[in-house]
Amino acid sequence: MAAPLESRVLQLPADVLLLICDQLETPEALTMSLTCKSVFALRPAMCRCRCKLSPPDRKRFLLLLEADPRMGRGVFYCHACNSLHPFQRDWGPRSEPEAGRARRCGVRDRFAPAGNPFGLSYHHARLVVNEHLYGPGRGLALASICVAHTERRPATTILCTTDARISRGELLLLRTYAFAVADLDVSEFRRGGGPRDFRLCEHTCFFPHSSSSPYRQHIPQLQPPRSGHQAFPPCHDAPGSCGLCLMDYVITVAPEPDDAAWHVTIKAYHQLGACRSPDDWKWARFSEANRPHLFFPNRPNRRSSTLGAGAVMRQWLAEDAAPVAVATPVAGRGTVPMPVARWLWRDTKPLMCSEPQ
Repeated sequence: MAAPLESRVLQLPADVLLLICDQLETPEALTMSLTCKSVFALRPAMCRCRCKLSPPDRKRFLLLLEADPRMGRGVFYCHACNSLHPFQRDWGPRSEPEAGRARRCGVRDRFAPAGNPFGLSYHHARLVVNEHLYGPGRGLALASICVAHTERRPATTILCTTDARISRGELLLLRTYAFAVADLDVSEFRRGGGPRDFRLCEHTCFFPHSSSSPYRQHIPQLQPPRSGHQAFPPCHDAPGSCGLCLMDYVITVAPEPDDAAWHVTIKAYHQLGACRSPDDWKWARFSEANRPHLFFPNRPNRRSSTLGAGAVMRQWLAEDAAPVAVATPVAGRGTVPMPVARWLWRDTKPLMCSEPQ
């Protein structure tokens, strides 16, 4: 079997590497010094910093390590403590192995609205996108966050299922809620509002009780109709949207043939963003980890963006309708040899790299 080719950069003379490092900031120079033992021996000369890294430089350095094909395997960057943490492939929402680990920094930054404890944390979302950006084994598979669970409500039980995909570099979720309410139990079902009312997102609840949601957003199709004797107004894929986070939904309410019960299906489409920072407004409005202001919602939000009602659902459905592209092999940059002008340094020798650390 042929021996693996060494990086062309590592074949440069030592003084050339030092000249390159003179043009790099400290985090990038530190990252370069970790490529192999021979280059690491030059670290005192490569890295001008002799003191502890500042928090911004430490963050840049760790983000470079997270993206590295070798050093970033099995770890992810944690914004809460500015560190790299190991992860397990069986992590995910409602994961018992993850819930049992000792240290769980950033656990409060997760999607768990009242009555709908899905439990998707920012770490889960970041790891899913890492898998997409850096390749298999570098994060969590999309299937790891596609969990199903049931939530008991007055007069019914809601089946909650999840689907996920990455579109245009951003994570999308489809949460589907299905339940049935007997015609005789509709009044009891509507009494399930209040502070523990079921919510599609942090801002949209089932019923218009002022004590349930300060955002005054609810689902009109679950309210009593203004006319007629039916418990619900029948509808099929009636649309709705949240005005604060990127959530669109459609709801179908259908009676049984004998009108003995009502079947309700709600599909909620969420756009979580690129999941590169918990401060990205798309994620921040999805989880609402920071307590909202007493008199106005957290900003920025959807009302100040260009993503109007229905934009998230249209993006999801566009992925379903898109034709499958057939990839053709193209010669990459790695196939082109990079000549080294060694004649410029006639009295120097290239570094001979030992095995990686």
